[in-house]
Amino acid sequence: MGEYGTYDPASVRPGAPDRVPPAGALVDSDGNVLPTFDQRHTEPFEGLLYLGALTKTFTWLGHSFVLRTLGPDEQLAIALLVKPYVGTAGEQLAYTTAIAALATVSVDGEELPTPIGEDSQLAEWAHARFNYVKKNWFGFTIAQVFQEFLELEHTVAQVVEAMGKAFGPTDSTPGSNGASE
Repeated sequence: MGEYGTYDPASVRPGAPDRVPPAGALVDSDGNVLPTFDQRHTEPFEGLLYLGALTKTFTWLGHSFVLRTLGPDEQLAIALLVKPYVGTAGEQLAYTTAIAALATVSVDGEELPTPIGEDSQLAEWAHARFNYVKKNWFGFTIAQVFQEFLELEHTVAQVVEAMGKAFGPTDSTPGSNGASE
């Protein structure tokens, strides 16, 4: 099994002569510096861990938007929203509109329209939001919300990557039982 260093390129690597662990570093019984989680990602990590989603607030043309990452159900709902547009010139616009509609939590503190009733299905909720954004927002706003969403997703990717680095490589792939064939 290999050794793992810290994520600070300026720090001394394991195996280097006369190494001194960085202040606050975790060290194993052999004096090797253990991998740590990049502190820049602590807050987003906690958002993913405890809430299952990250949120982001930004201002566009004097309006305050709150976005959040999407779960699998919402991602699948997007596929259904876009389906009538697949293969047409409007496919990309339908996709960006669906992302903007489902990822937007609120604009100026107001939530987007939601079907009334406790038994509202995800499909009804998604269609109501999609139709509202499609009907009421201009393309530039949809494009900006989509861009901000992509930046939020990039943050998620960075957090997941940092988690992987902090916890080191595994001998198996996701979904496998680790047994070799």
